[in-house]
Amino acid sequence: MMRASLPALTVLLGVLVTAVPWGLPAEATFIPPLVVVMMVFCWRATPDAVLPPIVCMALGLLTDVTTGGPLGFWALMCLFASSAGARLDKFNTGRATGALWFAWMPVAAGLAGFGWLLASLYFFRWVDWTPIVFGAAASIAIFPGVFLFIRSLNQGTPRGVAYGGRA
Repeated sequence: MMRASLPALTVLLGVLVTAVPWGLPAEATFIPPLVVVMMVFCWRATPDAVLPPIVCMALGLLTDVTTGGPLGFWALMCLFASSAGARLDKFNTGRATGALWFAWMPVAAGLAGFGWLLASLYFFRWVDWTPIVFGAAASIAIFPGVFLFIRSLNQGTPRGVAYGGRA
């Protein structure tokens, strides 16, 4: 039970971290929510990890609420990252940190472009693109550390062994 809920719990922890008033400059406000989106991508790209798209969307909606952003913005970003990660899970053997890092780069860039366009449509004006691009670049830079952390959590319990020591 704990192993099945571990992906959702770790992403929930990331969502709660976005609610902390970090005092970040305006250019860095998108970093914490994009880390949540990146965590969704990492868990969905991890073989045998259980993180259904509906849970990804719910965690994205919670990110919307904790960041004070437009309702549905981060939920949509999490769904896109979830879909991209799910397409990569069959190629990820658990050791492909570099390959997934290179896969995250265009996903982050695409999410940044889409997020900027979506925010501009929401506010009916061209919004400043630098915060979301800075957030995407930061998420690319810290991807290996986050992925290695998620991989270490996922390797905590051997596959095929149930809790209580019985197979």
